Amino acid sequence: MLIHGYYYQEGVASQSVATLCIHADDGANDNTVSIRTDADGAQVYVGQLSQINIGDRLGNTQRKLMLQNGYVFSTHDNDSIDALFKSSNANHFLSSVLHRIESHIGWVITALLVVLLTVFAFFKWGVPWASTQVAHALPEQANHFIADKTLEFLDEYFFEETQLSEEKTQAIKTHFFSQLVPLDDVEHSRKYQLHFRAWNQNGTSIPNAFALPSGDIILTDKFVELAQHQEEIDAVLLHEMGHVVHRHSLQMLIESTFVATVVVLATGDSSGLVDMGLGLGSLLVSSHYVREHELEADDYAFNQMLRAGINPIAFSNIMRRITDYTGNPEPADDEVLADNAEQETNVLIDYLSTHPSTQERIEKANKYIACYEKNLTVCL
Repeated sequence: MLIHGYYYQEGVASQSVATLCIHADDGANDNTVSIRTDADGAQVYVGQLSQINIGDRLGNTQRKLMLQNGYVFSTHDNDSIDALFKSSNANHFLSSVLHRIESHIGWVITALLVVLLTVFAFFKWGVPWASTQVAHALPEQANHFIADKTLEFLDEYFFEETQLSEEKTQAIKTHFFSQLVPLDDVEHSRKYQLHFRAWNQNGTSIPNAFALPSGDIILTDKFVELAQHQEEIDAVLLHEMGHVVHRHSLQMLIESTFVATVVVLATGDSSGLVDMGLGLGSLLVSSHYVREHELEADDYAFNQMLRAGINPIAFSNIMRRITDYTGNPEPADDEVLADNAEQETNVLIDYLSTHPSTQERIEKANKYIACYEKNLTVCL
């Protein structure tokens, strides 16, 4: 087989018109390749076919063959190159497939759709799955470092010192560490901390609670003021503990800075953790957990409330009271329970105005309330 083209020496810009010749060797597993210049017939290269690297085919553009001695042979005879390397180069098979795809509009459209679906699936399912794996792979030191920077950011730009009495905050802390923390039997080494802060925005006190990946939980003054008894505070604290156990805040942050987090894990460079702490602070005050995170934290809270002998209705009541205070709209018609008296006590709403209030969460609250009334500690 003869293939006409051009021969380039390494480090030389000029080209020589040349012909590549294939010599079939009887009994050999490989073919010999030689190249001669057309001007004087001088043989400038001899080697084995398997030692030649072939460039990918792109339409009918000139193909380049990288020779073992560093020289290059190029040709427009793509069909002959395809036939020559069909059975000798594994990479060429993929190149040929790609060429056939790009040569037919139907295949191009199909390939485009596959790419779009792949990208969609990556962000829809791949990134959340990967963020979960990364969040649980990060060492505790990283969680505390991020949490410290987050709290610094929130204290500087959003929070003020608490106005609650020392007696009040100490009573909540004592109850939290003696009654609720022991319920976390997933990881006994987790170090929980309670922080109390005043949060005022446009002259209004904001009732809220945040969970940082380290186990630090922040309660605002207004939230504590709206709670009418300890069980309502416990209900929200257990919900926040659910976020900590499942590392939801860290997953949320990782999804927004996924590439940067992978770099941190791969290189061990912790300098980027400072920016991650600032990013988590911004997310906590301006965004919300995804629906799956909220439902998972709900499950954790309700199950722990049954174990602790706390009526899940306390969760519903404090949620409703916070929503009444913030002036959020009532649930949509399809979220209203048939019995008004039952609705008054059982409707479950979110403690963050950006969190969705869904029928699914209402039904879950009712389910756990029914289990509590039957003195069950496990609700199936």
